[in-house]
Amino acid sequence: MWHHRESRISSYLTAGQLADVLALIQVLALHEHSHRSENGLASELQGPARSAKTWAEVAERHPEFFRVRPTGENRISLIARHVSAPTGGGRPPLSPEYTSRLMQLAIEMHDRELRRSQAWHIWMPAIVAVTAGVFTLFGIWLKSVFGDVS
Repeated sequence: MWHHRESRISSYLTAGQLADVLALIQVLALHEHSHRSENGLASELQGPARSAKTWAEVAERHPEFFRVRPTGENRISLIARHVSAPTGGGRPPLSPEYTSRLMQLAIEMHDRELRRSQAWHIWMPAIVAVTAGVFTLFGIWLKSVFGDVS
């Protein structure tokens, strides 16, 4: 079941999130099984997710790449692979080139989010200078209005 919109928004800046996303992309793109269970992912990736309680939670945070069915055994899949035409033996693995491009896209999204989160740092010195100038002018105005009170 989808949670509130805020919980679905991706956050590549969470510690370990990018690494978890890249790991999920690789397993879900290249493994013979296109849909995986939480236990199957934990086994294949040799442990739990680092950035969330479960692999399903990582996938739910990144609907740009992953599909998570609300119920069922193998409920986690990569959207690009899930929508590919099935063959007699299921959905074929994605090509290494396509998988690499998906991983590059995740890295670019991480970098973009990082730049956006640091954008306010550029304005901080200007804000401090303007604030100091306003207080200085206010002090000069007070002195001119009330004179020297000694």
